[in-house]
Amino acid sequence: MSAAWTNSLRRLVPEPLRAGLRAAFGWRWFEGNYPDWAVAQAASGGYDREEIVARVLAATRRVKAGEAAFERDGVCFDEPLPEPGLLAALQAVATASGGSLRVLDFGGALGTTYWRHRAALPPAGGLRWDVVEQARWVEQGREVAAGTPLRFFATVGEAEADGRHDLLLASTVVQYLPEPGAAIDDWMARGFPWLLFNNLPLHRGAPDRIAVQRVPPSIYPASYPVWFFNRERFLERFAGRYDVVSEFAAEAVWPVGWGRYPSTGLLLRRREAR
Repeated sequence: MSAAWTNSLRRLVPEPLRAGLRAAFGWRWFEGNYPDWAVAQAASGGYDREEIVARVLAATRRVKAGEAAFERDGVCFDEPLPEPGLLAALQAVATASGGSLRVLDFGGALGTTYWRHRAALPPAGGLRWDVVEQARWVEQGREVAAGTPLRFFATVGEAEADGRHDLLLASTVVQYLPEPGAAIDDWMARGFPWLLFNNLPLHRGAPDRIAVQRVPPSIYPASYPVWFFNRERFLERFAGRYDVVSEFAAEAVWPVGWGRYPSTGLLLRRREAR
């Protein structure tokens, strides 16, 4: 089908109908409305499977060698294509921090966000980018980090003990944690000056929902539970402790059933003690 014909269809067919057609005939990325995380986990696999790590590692090596601009989920891209909202938030924190940037990238794989945005970040002398990941990812990350600002740690506490950070970044990760509220409470208790969330699936009105995400085999064979958060309830957790500095549309797509959940980015700044 030509690009012109595709664009004509987009103009003629309303987005709700197109979303319904994708839900009916496209890949079912998300399914179910599970009563709790344990039940959803039993119906899925995991993220640290060897084939997933191997695929992302191979793609990251290509990026580091200059053969690709960045990778996402083990898929290489030829152009850097930075995420505008995320990059603007990172640059805002760097400006507020005097031009330097110390990032703790929670669940950052092998540095996907760093590789994708590195050309627009502070130079090496003013940039620290520490990734907290599962053990297998840390092992492989340390292999590819040589000569870069990237460092890899197994826990937030370990990374913080090696030097404080301006910003905790959680990009496409909070919704995959068994207890996201407990993790966020820990980050706030540690007193990070800034929190940056990217690719959050937030919705209004309905309660939090747990589904299972199934990744197409063309990317890698995997499935895992995922939260879809009620927006008001999610933001209530920060009341009185952090202020929302900016909210932006993020790039992830969350097609569930016949509809879509908005993909949201949030930059929050800690309130100073009075």
